[in-house]
Amino acid sequence: MASEATPRAARSELERHLLAREQAPSAVSDVFSSVLDGMDGARAARSTWSVGRAWYAVNGDIERAHTTGVFVREPKGREQFPALIVYVDSRARATDFNANREVYQARLERVGLRFSELVFRESKRTAARPEPARGRGSFSPAEREPLPDDEAAEIERLCSQVPEGLRDSVSRAMRASWER
Repeated sequence: MASEATPRAARSELERHLLAREQAPSAVSDVFSSVLDGMDGARAARSTWSVGRAWYAVNGDIERAHTTGVFVREPKGREQFPALIVYVDSRARATDFNANREVYQARLERVGLRFSELVFRESKRTAARPEPARGRGSFSPAEREPLPDDEAAEIERLCSQVPEGLRDSVSRAMRASWER
């Protein structure tokens, strides 16, 4: 009897959750999309402020965290639509975002913003990053002391269970970790 009551309780809790979710107000992205759908995509894309809001709305945490700004460049020559320039905090992020350019362009088109191209550039105004703190155990490679024999033996014992192809790299990683 008790086992039947639990699935019903779980099922009714799940049903309550689904009903509450259905009765909840619309998602922000849906509201935002409905506002932008009423606009002409090329006209709406000329407002850098609105494009910035759209960029942050349609993309994930990583994109929001590494984007330092956006700029809408007016159409050049025979281009029908403006270009979107997205400034990011590092060259590596610019490369990563550039690899996913079509995905970002599709997301923006879904909310009514069409661009002739998306360009990702490293921002020249990135905040100065503080030097990492050199706390206890933080040594440069020249300052590192060799591991005691008992720790080296422990690493060898643990690595003996690792497949042959990975053993060397795992051993080096463990040594580096233990040295720190």
